[in-house]
Amino acid sequence: MINEIPFEEYLYGVVPSEMPASYEMEALKCQAVCARSYAYHQMQEMAYPQYQAQVDDSTAFQVYGNSEIQPSVIQAVDETAGQKLWYQGQVAAAYYYSTSCGMSTDMTAWGGSAGEETAYLKSISISGEQGDYEKELPWYRWEAAIPKTVLSALISEYAETDIGNLTRLEVTERGAGGVALVLVAEGDRGSTVIETENKIRRALGGSGYEIMKQDGNLTPARDLLPSAFFEIEEQPEQIILHGGGFGHGIGMSQNGANEMAKQGMGYEEILKTFYCGVTIE
Repeated sequence: MINEIPFEEYLYGVVPSEMPASYEMEALKCQAVCARSYAYHQMQEMAYPQYQAQVDDSTAFQVYGNSEIQPSVIQAVDETAGQKLWYQGQVAAAYYYSTSCGMSTDMTAWGGSAGEETAYLKSISISGEQGDYEKELPWYRWEAAIPKTVLSALISEYAETDIGNLTRLEVTERGAGGVALVLVAEGDRGSTVIETENKIRRALGGSGYEIMKQDGNLTPARDLLPSAFFEIEEQPEQIILHGGGFGHGIGMSQNGANEMAKQGMGYEEILKTFYCGVTIE
């Protein structure tokens, strides 16, 4: 089914699907501007030419239609109507994610370049006078204790090669903000090298273990590790990952934006904090 809808009305469905409608109004405005910019950027190409469709409704683009339209969202979209992020005369690809660990990263996390074209996506410290904005949130810090037998199987499945029993797991290269860029896994039958944050998260994600958020709540592991901001602690029978944040860490932290809004920051100031050197028009 192909849904043809006016651009601004599309945002009525995207914003509450990507950010809770109960969030601060200035955070919702940030989300509206980001979603509008991201959608415009994607609309420059036809993602599904066989259907004459520009985007789909999933996380591959932006989630659309998972939440009912709310008055607060309509207000946020309408009060920022048409506004997008611009950088060097082009609409910026306004990437965003759930929660930071106190730092963001840049495009090298995805194997790209941190050159002039994407210089607005810099690694920044997401903190204010009272410290990291998200320091009290559950996903700000997390821990995963993974049996080596489980981790060996997950890595072998991802790499499509049997590494055997895991003997070494090490981050050999980190990018801006401390994100893991290169992970080496060695076993008694073989080894593999995994590069970029998304592939590392996918290799270490899966079933068979739980993740403890900093509030003490446990949640089953998912297909992706919460983030690639983590340190490794090796024990005889298990590997403990001490991590922080939820998501890829590029662009705007949605929860960071909400916490900034709670402290009185307006949406333009918040956006210009996360996206360096942009204009909003």
